[in-house]
Formats: sequence, C-alpha cells, structure tokens
Amino acid sequence: MIPLKRIPLLVGLIVSFTATGFAQKFCTVAPPSPFHHSGQIVTSLDEAAGRMKTTLEHPQTVGNGIYLAASFFYQDRRLRTPPTISIFFISASKHPKFTDSHNLSIAADDAELAHGMRTNYFTEKGEKGLTIEKTVITLSYEQLVSLTKSNRVTAQLGDTQIVLTNNHLEALREIASLMVPPPRGAKR
Repeated sequence: MIPLKRIPLLVGLIVSFTATGFAQKFCTVAPPSPFHHSGQIVTSLDEAAGRMKTTLEHPQTVGNGIYLAASFFYQDRRLRTPPTISIFFISASKHPKFTDSHNLSIAADDAELAHGMRTNYFTEKGEKGLTIEKTVITLSYEQLVSLTKSNRVTAQLGDTQIVLTNNHLEALREIASLMVPPPRGAKR
C-alpha cells in the first residue's frame, strides 16, 4: 500500500512525464517553402573547411544531359567580404564534352550578364565507365540576385546552349534568399 504522503508526488511525476511525452509527439513541422521547385537544398557542416555549407542539387536537366548544382559557405557577419556562390554545370558521358570549353557566357533576359567568364573544370570517373564533368563558375551575391530576378536565363558553354527553366530559377532564388549578405554597417 502506498502511503498517502507519496500520492501527490506520484501524480506530479506522472503528469510531468505525460506532458513531456505529448510535447515530443506533437512537434511542429517546418513551414513549407514559398519557392516552388524540385531541387534539394541541404545545409551541413563541411568538415574539411570547418564551416557550414548550403548545397543545391537539382534533379532535372537543363538540357543536353547537363544538371545544375550550387553551393555556398555561410559568411561570418563580422567579416566584410561579400558572399559568393559556386554554380556547377554537371554532365556524365562516355567521352568528355567540355575539355576545351573553359569560358561561360550568361545572358539574363537577353542582356549579357557575364561574357567569357573563366570557369574551373573538373573530371572524375563515374559508374559504368562514364566521365563526370563539372564546370564551375563563381558569382557574387549581386550577380546571383540579378540572375534570379530574370525571367529567362541562358548560358553558353562551348558549343552547348543551356536554358534555365523557371524550376531551376526558383531553386536559385531560394538559395539566394538563404545567402543574405552581412549588413553594410556591420561592426567588428
């Protein structure tokens, strides 16, 4: 038999554990994104750099078997360096297509945004003997914003014309919203 003095203590323990259990069961889900796209955006710790990195991977091709990806590192707001983003154009084929294409031109709403922009080019071996090519350009936050404000964006990589769909532009708009630069009057 339980002494009468311990009953309020037991009731208090049961109520507190029940409330904790209900709180864990009814966690709220993050609100849906206002951007409508099929890309996947993930923020994780890049252990090699020791910094937080946000990466966009888009599952839909931009044409000619080329896929879009983008990534940026979060900036320390005390640093006054403007943020930059790396945009990747990735293709996989039996034979490399872009070994000699190291310049990229981008037009936003038929106005030249970047002409002959120098790129970085990487290759790696993939499955089934495929060569994975990555062509990377680095844009400033301002260039990215002007790109995402456009309705039609085209890029020329070598002989290949790339047209970003609205789905790709929405994904870039979301990653740009996550990349907000430090305020101009940031104090050290």
